[in-house]
Amino acid sequence: MQFLNQLFSINTRLNKQICGLIIILLSSITLPSLSLAQLPRFDSQPLKQPSPEKPSSTVSPSNTVQTQPSQLPKQPSPEKPSSTVSPSNTVQTQPSQPPKQLIVNDSTAPLPGTRQLPIGIIQPVNGLVNIKLANNTAATISYEIIGDTTQRQLSGKSEVILRKLKVPVNITFYRDKGGFLLIKPQFIVENSLLLLNMTETNNFNLDKSSLLIEETGSVFLN
Repeated sequence: MQFLNQLFSINTRLNKQICGLIIILLSSITLPSLSLAQLPRFDSQPLKQPSPEKPSSTVSPSNTVQTQPSQLPKQPSPEKPSSTVSPSNTVQTQPSQPPKQLIVNDSTAPLPGTRQLPIGIIQPVNGLVNIKLANNTAATISYEIIGDTTQRQLSGKSEVILRKLKVPVNITFYRDKGGFLLIKPQFIVENSLLLLNMTETNNFNLDKSSLLIEETGSVFLN
């Protein structure tokens, strides 16, 4: 009987120990799961804060109003005085043309505003004049009536009369070897004749190489 009591007590203690172990095992399984569920997780990512929305600059298409950049009012440009006239009263003015210049020995006659004064006036007869050339030098003088004759020769100490030359007339002179030439005009009214006495000179300022007679009879030496 005593032996049975000992077995019963041993069985009871074993049961208690087994139950304790079971409880410990159960608690070790359930408690960590509960603690992990209740404890906060530090490995989770923080929730993103919603960024503040920027005020939208767009407007619904139906209410869109496009504002044009303000423009400064254009100031009316000062009107230039009109030089035109109404068609009914139009007066066309032709620009004044300078008088035709006659070529004298590859040079032009001076303009009216700056031209030299004539050395004299010969009266043309029916638009014609006579010119006498007197070569008082020992050298040959070449002369040419521009637009009328070719170059001709006038030997030294000789003379020639050029008759019925139509004005305006232009005559060029060239002394042999390029020497300077002094020309002294003499007007013979009764014969409507212009006499040119040609002599030598060493003064460049006195050198003459052309004669021009205008339609009015004005005579120029250059």
